[in-house]
Parts: sequence; structure tokens; C-alpha cells
Amino acid sequence: MKRTLLPVLLASLWLGACSTTPKPTVTAADAASDGVRSAPATAGAVSATDVEARKLAEQREALAKKSVYFAFDDFTVAEKYRDVIRQQADFTLAHGTDTIAVEGNADERGSREYNLALGQKRAEAVRKSLVLLGVPDARLEAVSFGAEKPRESCHEEHCWAENRRVDFNHRDK
Repeated sequence: MKRTLLPVLLASLWLGACSTTPKPTVTAADAASDGVRSAPATAGAVSATDVEARKLAEQREALAKKSVYFAFDDFTVAEKYRDVIRQQADFTLAHGTDTIAVEGNADERGSREYNLALGQKRAEAVRKSLVLLGVPDARLEAVSFGAEKPRESCHEEHCWAENRRVDFNHRDK
């Protein structure tokens, strides 16, 4: 019996010596709250650069939700939207590789050609405001969607007012 017990005992000691303890993982919450700047301990962990990339994506998404609205048949930027444009400019200037597609829109009233031209004039007015705030023109693109990208689809003033706008689409080069 001693002969059969000895190999089993030796094998279990050998296998026990080969085991390793698991390394702790760094989660996105840990990295964000603790300011962790080192590489992740395991493949499932999130690096600090991943956390920063997500934060930038969230900031771009928040900025994309802010629009500049216009009166009927008008492309003059109202004073109350200066802060929205300032926020867009500040973010773009702080992130040197960002570009913005300034997207002009119109409500459904008017011909397709008229709405495309009006949307372009609105986008150009906002683009010029961004340039005046220091954003290089090469990092801006003014485009018009006319009435092709409505947010609201009813045929009433509150829907038309929502569709007369300029949106911001931030992109990293």
C-alpha cells in the first residue's frame, strides 16, 4: 500500500507546485476612479487609453446632441446659440485631430432645391462662427441635408421648428 500511495502523493505535490495565483484585473470603473495609468493585468481588463477613448466618445456624443435652431426661412445664428457654438469650438480646439461636419437642415416646406440651399446657408453661417472662434477652416465641413434628415415628421409648427437646425458631427481624423 505504501508503494501505491507514494506516487499519488508525489504527483499531487508536483501539480500543486505548478499552480499559479490569478492576477487581479483592472476594470474600467477602477481605472477611471483610481486614475490607473498602467497596462492591464489581463486581456479582459480595460487600459487607461481605452477609458480615455470612451470618455472622448461620450463627449463627442454629448456635443452631437446640441443643435443650433433657426427661424422659418432664415439662416441667421441667434444670440442664444452662441454658447452651443462656443462649446463646439472649445472642444475642437482642445482636441487637435477632431474635425466637425456642420450639417444644415430645413423643414419640409419648400422645394428640394430650396431646402438644400437653405440648409447649406445655415451650415455655412455656423461654420463661419466656428472659424471666428479660432477653429481652422480646414477642420470644418459644411454640408446640407435639406429636409432629408427630419427629427420630427408631423406637419405642424413644433415639428418644423425642430427640423430647422444645424447639427454637429465630430470625428477624429
